[in-house]
Amino acid sequence: MVLSIGSQFDSVSSPRTEQYANGRPGFPALIEGTIPLPGLALLRSKSYLAQLYAGRHLSARQIARLTEVSRSTALAALSRCGIPKNGHNCTHPGQLPFGYDYQNYSLVKNQAEQGVIRLMQQGRAGGLSLRQIAGQLNQRLIPGKSSGTWQANTVRLILARA
Repeated sequence: MVLSIGSQFDSVSSPRTEQYANGRPGFPALIEGTIPLPGLALLRSKSYLAQLYAGRHLSARQIARLTEVSRSTALAALSRCGIPKNGHNCTHPGQLPFGYDYQNYSLVKNQAEQGVIRLMQQGRAGGLSLRQIAGQLNQRLIPGKSSGTWQANTVRLILARA
């Protein structure tokens, strides 16, 4: 699609709207020269936000990705529309600490991860260094919270919290 802006300017091509209306796949452009609505315009609709957040159970981060805005903008839109953060006015704790899961709006102990913490404590009491403990966990293929490899600093932080 080519938009002509005055006689003194060259035409401007927008590849994003070339085949689709509002940049959404599956909606052919009916009017040539349409400009896609930014995600911010979508966040002005309380019913749209409620449907995404409460109906489809999407997080603020997922809504931000879907509407192509920042997470803080999505959170501000939820707040402005009076939509509680989750159905019970409770907030998610953010990054979950190793050894815990989030259920029914509270932290509960994850028994498998608590066993790994006990292994770390036993190794430390046995005189192993943090690097040796991390090496043993990697050798045993014990997954971390994000399924990465264990580092000495991660072991140190977990033991400090335990």
